[in-house]
Amino acid sequence: MHQSIALWSHPRSMSTALERSFIERGDFRVFHEEFAYVFFMHEERAAIPHKNPQPGHPVTYPDIRAMMEEARLERQVFHKDFPYHCIDHLLNDPEYLLGQVNTFLIRDPEEAVLSHATVHPQLTREVLGYEQLARLFDFVKDLTGRPPLVINAADLAASPERTISAYCEAVGIPFMPEALRWPAGERPEWSTWSGWHTDVAASSGIRAPRRRYRFGYDDMPHLRDFVRHCRPYYDHLDQYRLTPAKEAAT
Repeated sequence: MHQSIALWSHPRSMSTALERSFIERGDFRVFHEEFAYVFFMHEERAAIPHKNPQPGHPVTYPDIRAMMEEARLERQVFHKDFPYHCIDHLLNDPEYLLGQVNTFLIRDPEEAVLSHATVHPQLTREVLGYEQLARLFDFVKDLTGRPPLVINAADLAASPERTISAYCEAVGIPFMPEALRWPAGERPEWSTWSGWHTDVAASSGIRAPRRRYRFGYDDMPHLRDFVRHCRPYYDHLDQYRLTPAKEAAT
């Protein structure tokens, strides 16, 4: 069976941009937030805009897990998801977690919460994703006896080549600099959640977020409470942040 790399994150973290580079590589089967079907379609635990479920798509945790594991029989798999979509299932399935490389991506909640509210003005604390991300990180850390790889969106935005190079080295795959550029446009992998990824679809490479937010903290003061809720979980993961080595001085 081929290897599987999981990128666990929270909404509005630049995770789809990193995923897009894996699509461009061409040597991985890429899955996009498949476990969202568990949370939003099967268990119906929250409402969300831009939801376009695909006919015939599996909706239970075991069936989605099986779909991605079966793909590993043919080629390497990269899947990006948010642990809040299925956190209880994941914590009850150490065999699945131990069978893949688990990596984590975080973004400062000061930025991510405003970005999230821009796309989903009715967001609730349940879908912020930081608390469940930290829970999964600690669980994997205890399972494996070592901290999983963590990268920060600030590094990805400021130095995409060095950050992704360090990421590839850490997970044991070759770095392909040519995969940092791609033709702009929607991808079939995003069809279920296409309205969430307009920035990446319009891009031709990894870039810093535009920070054109629909609301500010003065407009929606409760968002500041969301930031305070997320901050300790972000800080906890950030202490394990992989800092790409600076280019050698010339």
